[in-house]
Amino acid sequence: MNKVTISLAGVINQHLRNGNVLGASEFMTDAHMPFDQQDRIFAAISHLKKPSESKISIIIEQAGLNPDSEWLCR
Repeated sequence: MNKVTISLAGVINQHLRNGNVLGASEFMTDAHMPFDQQDRIFAAISHLKKPSESKISIIIEQAGLNPDSEWLCR
């Protein structure tokens, strides 16, 4: 896990703890995350009982491993 992913997760976690889902979504858009990846991340986070920075960073990494987003790396 790299520092960028952990930093993204920290900001997203802070927005969600404050009940600011729109802020989290806007932050992910500003970070150039595709909307389908944002949907996968929000869906996975919604299943967590206690979201945390470390759990969210794992979710972000796993969402990025989806074959649909591989074309971004080419």
